[in-house]
Amino acid sequence: MAEDSTVPGEMTRLNQFMADCMSVGALRGFKHFSMHIRSREEVILRVFRDASTEADSDEIPICSSTIYDSINRVHASDETKQMITGARGRMAKPFDTSNKSLEADEHGINFLVAGYQRYRCPYVWLRSHHQQLVEVEDGQELDSNAPVALNTINCWRYFDIRPWDVIVEIICYALDPWPENPFSIDYAYFDKITMEERVVATGAMLEFLRRAYLRHYFCSEVLLEDIRRLQHQHFYCLNALREYQQSAVFRETNNA
Repeated sequence: MAEDSTVPGEMTRLNQFMADCMSVGALRGFKHFSMHIRSREEVILRVFRDASTEADSDEIPICSSTIYDSINRVHASDETKQMITGARGRMAKPFDTSNKSLEADEHGINFLVAGYQRYRCPYVWLRSHHQQLVEVEDGQELDSNAPVALNTINCWRYFDIRPWDVIVEIICYALDPWPENPFSIDYAYFDKITMEERVVATGAMLEFLRRAYLRHYFCSEVLLEDIRRLQHQHFYCLNALREYQQSAVFRETNNA
């Protein structure tokens, strides 16, 4: 009987909501948060207590690739060579999404965003810093298993609520004062990844920012500035990579 009472399309909407969460979880380079996939029904939203948190995380070397090994033989401009070699830096280690690690995280406020099929609706749970964020009346015990009361989640069944709507509300809930733009970009991140990855990453980020911009948040004007700046970087890197790929060295390497 419970199955028959489900609103038509509800499960489809939930599946799409989680699919959108997964797409955000594949992005890196935000200044105020990162999202990490934990399972098909769970993602962790990590809100940085300090904007430099992501940049200061542990790092591991990027694996070398053909484009770096042959850079000295590339028939390209010095500026293009400098851009490519400058990206041969370091990358952050994967974030540990275990409950124990989330609770011990001193630099990030962690939220579990879940779309469990049995609930037929997304919910959000706070997974760290309960004492600072959860108000408890005298005589009451802190219930860490209670979902966070969010307007976006309460309205999800009746309105077209997207994950980026929830992200904005969570960031404004977790940080005081609110950031001018919850989706601010950490441009230093893109300087740390390879040129090939940078082209793909900036392109994916631009598509996300486009979706967020169309929601007309309070930060729309600042968000548009980030879009324009990232577009410039994306096409600049794309042209630099194309210049390398058109070189004789690139053709020789791939024919070897």
